[in-house]
Amino acid sequence: MSGYRQSSFDPNAYSQAGRPMRPFNWVQWTGVGLEVVGLGLFLLFLAGKLGWFPRLADIPPISGTTLMLIGIALINSRRHPYIDLAPELAPARKRLLIITVAICAAALGAAAVIQFSGA
Repeated sequence: MSGYRQSSFDPNAYSQAGRPMRPFNWVQWTGVGLEVVGLGLFLLFLAGKLGWFPRLADIPPISGTTLMLIGIALINSRRHPYIDLAPELAPARKRLLIITVAICAAALGAAAVIQFSGA
């Protein structure tokens, strides 16, 4: 089994993807259709909940969001390769991301402490 083990193989490596490819193929157009149907179901649910529209059936909101999530996955099935237009800004973006994650972690930690302290 020579060649089975590769020292450079990283199973967790991924390439960053760009925007969805155009023109759309039939799979992507199916995703657009699922997006439209899912959004329509969700808006129908909200209109029935607010009393703007009579409830025709008890449509769970998860059905619309599930169709929208499947549609997003189908639209993103073909993507352009990622091209960094400003590679010199990569360290600044990384630093900003670290600061943002630290602030969010501190806010969530504070909210958890307040929640569990009984205040």
